[in-house]
Amino acid sequence: MEPAASLHFSLPGSLLFFHLLSLFASVSGLGSQPVIEMKGHEDGGIRLECTSVGWYPEPHAVWRDPYGDIMPPLEEAYTTNADGLFVVTMAVIIMDESVRNVTCSVNNTLLNQEKETVIFIPEPFIPSTSPWMVALTVILPSLLLIIAGSICLVKKLQMEKKLLSMQIEIENEEKEIAQQLHEELRWRRSLLHAADVVLDPDTAHPELFLSEDRRSVRRGPSRQSLPDNPERFDCQPCVLGLENYSSGRHYWEVEVENVMVWAVGVCRDSVKRKGEALLVPQNGFWTLEMFENKYRVLSSPKKILPLKERLRRVGIFLDYEAGDVSFYNMRDRSHIYTCPRSPFSGPLRPLFRLGSDDSPLFICPAFTGAQGVTVPEGGLVLHRAETHRSLQDQFPGLRAK
Repeated sequence: MEPAASLHFSLPGSLLFFHLLSLFASVSGLGSQPVIEMKGHEDGGIRLECTSVGWYPEPHAVWRDPYGDIMPPLEEAYTTNADGLFVVTMAVIIMDESVRNVTCSVNNTLLNQEKETVIFIPEPFIPSTSPWMVALTVILPSLLLIIAGSICLVKKLQMEKKLLSMQIEIENEEKEIAQQLHEELRWRRSLLHAADVVLDPDTAHPELFLSEDRRSVRRGPSRQSLPDNPERFDCQPCVLGLENYSSGRHYWEVEVENVMVWAVGVCRDSVKRKGEALLVPQNGFWTLEMFENKYRVLSSPKKILPLKERLRRVGIFLDYEAGDVSFYNMRDRSHIYTCPRSPFSGPLRPLFRLGSDDSPLFICPAFTGAQGVTVPEGGLVLHRAETHRSLQDQFPGLRAK
């Protein structure tokens, strides 16, 4: 009787189960077989579209490759028609020419039932890469690189040619300027009287030692015991030339090659000689200085001169009436600097200052020419590194004093 009882009580449960199944079946729909269409070529591949209708609830649709792997869709849409059933539309683009068949699967997630359609893609429909396209893909970047490199090379050569042309123009301009300065220098020498400068011992600072002929001066390590006369410099290590100039045009040359700190130029005869005094035009000094391996004009403010080579011999040119004091490099005949013109008052004297005790400073002695014109010894020889011609070779009319 127990089995009969068990059977009696289980029958209502079975009827309930089958009733639920029929209810699920009545509210769910298994759609149509998916339809796949080839729409043509797109983006270098073949476009496929899959459509299936009559699904409820919303199904799940996928594309699968020949190996059963899911392929991401290009487009995917789930819409409902007038009956409230879902319409599935999917699209995919096949780029790989090795893929010959593709499956569109639509699954009813409620009933776990699926419908699928397989499409075979004929070989002519798969876009294949032409060997010429492959070759072009390889060659074109290389060709572009070669063209770009050629353009850069041409531009570089054009730029170098332009720079070379500019450099030649600059060099020609510099040569022209140098020639003009050379002519100016010869003109100045033809008009100016070459002064035979000697040093005045009464003006020399106690640390300055004069040579016997008073044409060179050197700074010593200690002060000498000298009379403290009014003319003598007691702070600035300076000494003046013996002669003074109140008119006319004059020039002299000074050897400064081995001196590390020096100043040359002119000053008023009435300048302050006791205590510290700046060697600037406002105080009556017009000078060129070398200090810390730099050449500068002692003015207010100081002006650094961008000279290309070390000075060996400096020419000082004085035109009293024009208020002109100029400095020249007498080794290559180049102009160094011209002080701003200012009217002179009272006599002027050559000025020499030594700031270091390494080497003496030499004043070039002068000769007298055939017509009585005084010129510095060797001053009219145009010095060059490769030639050394004597004064008599260039100017046979000159004789020694």
